[in-house]
Amino acid sequence: MFPPGCGNDNLNVGQKYVISLYGTNEVFTAEGEEVRLREYQEDDRRQTWICVQNQNKRIGMQNERTKRFLGRWHKMSHFACAAKAHKPWEELYFTRLSLGGYSLMVKNCDNLGLKPVQREDASKPDLMIGEQSDQFGLHQLGQSVVRRFEWVVPKRLARSSAPYYDSEDSDQNINETSIDFLTGHGINRIISLNEIPLSSREKRKLKAARISYTHVKVPDFAAPTQSQFDEIRDAYAKGGVTLIYCGYGDGRTGMAISALQIFQGRKLSHQDYRDRGVQSPNQLTALDALSIRIHGAEDDSDSPGASGSEPPPYAASDKDKSDKSTQ
Repeated sequence: MFPPGCGNDNLNVGQKYVISLYGTNEVFTAEGEEVRLREYQEDDRRQTWICVQNQNKRIGMQNERTKRFLGRWHKMSHFACAAKAHKPWEELYFTRLSLGGYSLMVKNCDNLGLKPVQREDASKPDLMIGEQSDQFGLHQLGQSVVRRFEWVVPKRLARSSAPYYDSEDSDQNINETSIDFLTGHGINRIISLNEIPLSSREKRKLKAARISYTHVKVPDFAAPTQSQFDEIRDAYAKGGVTLIYCGYGDGRTGMAISALQIFQGRKLSHQDYRDRGVQSPNQLTALDALSIRIHGAEDDSDSPGASGSEPPPYAASDKDKSDKSTQ
């Protein structure tokens, strides 16, 4: 049995998680004061970690069963689940990796530097604090109606996976729980790039909740047409608190976010596009074409300094500066 999701969920204080060795069914398991990689077992509280924040606004992980915290313990390289309080050695630093999952680091003994957490040996279940970081997955449990939700512009523009997304566009589902999630975050406009439109019944539910819905059909790994980019712009321009999603919430959603920023006059590089989740060459080409159409000249935004010194019109600092390093 594998833990739920792909292991790329965002950290949210107060939520419960399973932490995996990325791409495997081996997960962090509290065994007394030790933490080891064991096969995932549903509803095993030794494998459930609650994301907490201390007075220094630093993230920690508290085991649901033992109530102790992950972190450095005693020996220089010992990684355990022994501390009863969330202090500096229990402050964890998760960094999103471009190939999926996260690296995990803890404070060095001098409290100045950081050291990565890794598997001690391929033949053993133990973890250690070393020099080479492994890939770890974060799997949110419980309130996982919408995965990977994050604000691009607080209280104006958000992005996420489709509600109840697992692995296919068709997984999306609008019900009372997903509507409660949307209204709880103030969302009153949806722009969906999912290949499959919502059913008439689901659209009626959104309308009853006063949430508008614009469907821009784009197959996975494909790119919107130029007229579809205009449709996204026009829908967003109507105002309200907008959520953009596709399926997983990466490539097509990243294109929509990038397009809105281009429409506002910003020149973006291919690296900017990739940072927003854009994946395939045809998606990059489509955004280049949009940039040429809007800016009136061939896009040279990959050249040094092309992004300019002006702040991004969509104030995307939360994503651009901190999404890659969540702690």
